Amino acid sequence: MPNRCSETDQYKNKYRVSPARLPGWDYGANALYYITICTENRERYFGEIISDIDHDTQNIGFLRKTVIGDIAHNNWLDIPNHFSFVELDEFVIMPNHVHGILYINNPDKTGWQINKFGVQSQIWPP
Repeated sequence: MPNRCSETDQYKNKYRVSPARLPGWDYGANALYYITICTENRERYFGEIISDIDHDTQNIGFLRKTVIGDIAHNNWLDIPNHFSFVELDEFVIMPNHVHGILYINNPDKTGWQINKFGVQSQIWPP
């Protein structure tokens, strides 16, 4: 039977990427946040890029969204309905990820809680 090492054992943490989070930052603090959300295994669930020139807008391509891409789009727009203190700025849906800017503006936020690394669902809401 083959030896099934964990990734940690196999690579001895040599190829681990450092977290992009700022140590000591309270990620529930009122601020603008640039986020990227990727699909599992970078699968292109949201659509495909179509190369075409739109002479009115000078765009050279666009995303032909799938049903899942439409769901991602609508869910992004729905965020303020679930978190009234979150304001949306620009966002773009790509074939396998979403980029967006959120503004957390919570007037009830008091104190500073240093960032906790781990499963995000266990630390939200702040």
